[in-house]
Amino acid sequence: MQHLTAVAYARYSSDKQQESSITVQLAAIHKFCDAHKIELIHEYIDEAQTGMNANRRDFQEMVRAAPDKEFKLIVVHRMDRWARNVDDARYYKKYFAKHGSKIVSAIEEFDDTPEGEFFELMSMGMAELYSKKLSREAVAGKLANAREGKIHGGTPPLGYRVQGKYYVIEEKEAEAVRIIFNMVVEGYGYTSIKSFLNSNGYRHADGRLFTAHFTDILRNRKYIGEYVYNRSAYRARGVEYNNHTQKAEEEIIRIPGGMPRIIDDDTFNKVQYILDERRKHPNLRGVRKKKYLLTGLLLCDECGKSFCGGKMRSHKIEYAIYKCNNRGMNCPSKSINALHLEEYLFKLLEDCLLSPKNIEKLCDTVKACYIKSYDSLNAEYDRIREEIESTEHTIKEQRDTYANSDNKILKSFVESGLRELERELNGLRYQLRDCEEKINLFPPFNPALIRRNAKSILAALKSEDIKTVQRTLHSILKCIKISNEDIETVINMQALMGAYMPLNIVIVEKRDYIARHENHSKRSLTFPTLTVKMEQTT
Repeated sequence: MQHLTAVAYARYSSDKQQESSITVQLAAIHKFCDAHKIELIHEYIDEAQTGMNANRRDFQEMVRAAPDKEFKLIVVHRMDRWARNVDDARYYKKYFAKHGSKIVSAIEEFDDTPEGEFFELMSMGMAELYSKKLSREAVAGKLANAREGKIHGGTPPLGYRVQGKYYVIEEKEAEAVRIIFNMVVEGYGYTSIKSFLNSNGYRHADGRLFTAHFTDILRNRKYIGEYVYNRSAYRARGVEYNNHTQKAEEEIIRIPGGMPRIIDDDTFNKVQYILDERRKHPNLRGVRKKKYLLTGLLLCDECGKSFCGGKMRSHKIEYAIYKCNNRGMNCPSKSINALHLEEYLFKLLEDCLLSPKNIEKLCDTVKACYIKSYDSLNAEYDRIREEIESTEHTIKEQRDTYANSDNKILKSFVESGLRELERELNGLRYQLRDCEEKINLFPPFNPALIRRNAKSILAALKSEDIKTVQRTLHSILKCIKISNEDIETVINMQALMGAYMPLNIVIVEKRDYIARHENHSKRSLTFPTLTVKMEQTT
């Protein structure tokens, strides 16, 4: 008689099951193996693991053991313990069959006939249906509670504690949160913030010292009183969990004023702008040692990649250049002399835009940019608000029309459409709040402030300290787009306004003019000779 070896697989999920479920399952499996004279060589057990995906620790360990062909059978209590997902169940059934292993149920009888396979498939389909219905009911309950601002577990953010089912402020921790935000606005780095907090006795709720990682805190909208739920996207099969992966905005529940506020809107918005700028120019966080002043600012207008610093030799003379990172592959862009480009930009900024003789023209240009950007944002705000009103009207009309209908199929169809409209409405409301926050970032127009900032920036550009010059260039230049025909310099006037909202103008110059070094070293750049165009504020 052939000697059969087997492994047991047992699992329970968190839905109305307990650890004792494992004991019951294993008892049935052992009884089955004893009755059929099967040698059980190992037990694989997954506790509190859903059957809707195969990312289970012991299950995957069993998958890795299959190629060794040490067992012929995998015995489960019921097929729904194996999986509650038909695709996974059938995929892994074929996988184990390829390695000579068969899955059997201790209490269900499915033979190898077409009828047996059909009933097994029906059993697994019913298990998946049950799990999805249970999940839908659970999610519906959670969403209903979330709309009331109730908590659904998890560790409270720094500055909050849980009282009943709601967040309340923990004042000592909230003070630390305010310090973190205010120090970022004042220009301090994460290391300095960490040192200040730890040396002054501030700690996490569990007593841990602070580390120099504050981005998640600084991005958390709960600190401005916005309750957020259903934000993180689910894991795909085989993909490692990442809590920064978000669902579509219309699926996220956001309730302004749904929890206590710690940070005011103005401070929060300033911090978001600072973090966005750091992400664009990450080299500014630390000490820059490169001699290429414009690294991180140059973009290829031919392929969209960045330009980087390099060297070129001509007639035994070596000189610095900027070249496209994609050059030599499928980008036709040409390199440009680094010295010529840098001298042109210094002349543009020092002798033209920031020159004391042109200061009134500069104020007029900033004012035009300011008005255009402000009007554009207000127009966008009005457009979104009208779209919200239209969507709300459509939802109300459909609800009123079909509220008393006896046609169940029609009502089901309409309700599905209403849910989609409500998701769109949720996304539009978030866009409206985002647009309103951007409008609030605009300060009053102040020509005197522009004059003072222009003088300060001009002095910094003439500094002997290379780091000061680099930081100043990155503060006033948003980017420089280089094509084989033109150079487009995008200047961010927010540095002159003291604003936290980008105010961009674009100055266009022919590339062949910049390439001829002797021309722009002698030519006087003035406002009338420049091609200046406004850029849409983003």
